[in-house]
Amino acid sequence: MSTTDTAPAARRAGARANGLRTFLLHVDGELKEFWRSPITLAFIVLMPVMFYLGFGFAFRSEADTVLDLGDYSITQANLSFGGVLGFALMSVAFANVAIGLAIRRHHGLFKRFRTTPVKPVTVMGAYLANTLLTTVVVLAVIVVIGMFMGVSVPAERVPLLLAAVALGFVCMAPLGAAASLLPPNADAAVPMINGIFFPTAFLAGGFIILPLGDTLGAIVDVLPGRPLTVLLHGALSEGGPLWDWPSVWLLLGWSLLGTVVALRWFRWASEREPRGFGAGKRKDADAGTEGA
Repeated sequence: MSTTDTAPAARRAGARANGLRTFLLHVDGELKEFWRSPITLAFIVLMPVMFYLGFGFAFRSEADTVLDLGDYSITQANLSFGGVLGFALMSVAFANVAIGLAIRRHHGLFKRFRTTPVKPVTVMGAYLANTLLTTVVVLAVIVVIGMFMGVSVPAERVPLLLAAVALGFVCMAPLGAAASLLPPNADAAVPMINGIFFPTAFLAGGFIILPLGDTLGAIVDVLPGRPLTVLLHGALSEGGPLWDWPSVWLLLGWSLLGTVVALRWFRWASEREPRGFGAGKRKDADAGTEGA
């Protein structure tokens, strides 16, 4: 094989290696920025843990009490555990993503990245990689605490629990990216996103089964927090169907909606332009056409 034949392959391999190094550098930067922020650690990482400690100790005397959830029978310990898992997923993958992206957009951080050779997919991929790692860490801490709170998961339902958690992340992260478009500025990001997050999390019935009434109950049933809670509680139950398919389709539908909205209307800056992942290429093409 000639040198001419191997040169393009070598360049492609070098480009892939450089792309991987760039991605890992961005992931490292995201991790350092996240874990060095006391406010972020307090509200994103410690809040689900504190909620679990509070609800866990409050219901510890009733940990072995079996509750009837329609088709499922679940202990109080597992009910609280599933509720905190759902709350943590929504906190890290939804609220954290939505608030973080809105603040970065307002302060022009993403706009500065657009002036560098770094690809948009690398910037966003590193951000989501940090979100995934943070989710794993938070859920691992909650699992350890659950071991001391009387949580018991049937071995045959552990894969279902892992699948429900993965599906929850796949749903909440795109919804967080889409919701980041709502706040007009950084100051409005926290109250606006928390105004969506907290009602959705608590009305989902993860901690306490609330009598919501027919109308409110029907609305809550189609919000993403409710099907996620149903899947988590189903995986932690002692009996009943192995998989609630209507909840699966609801979560997948919300995931698709969040992905479409985030990709279609995502903005790198607070101004109208540049927007979207291909805005830079389109702008260059338009400039070239005008010059011709």
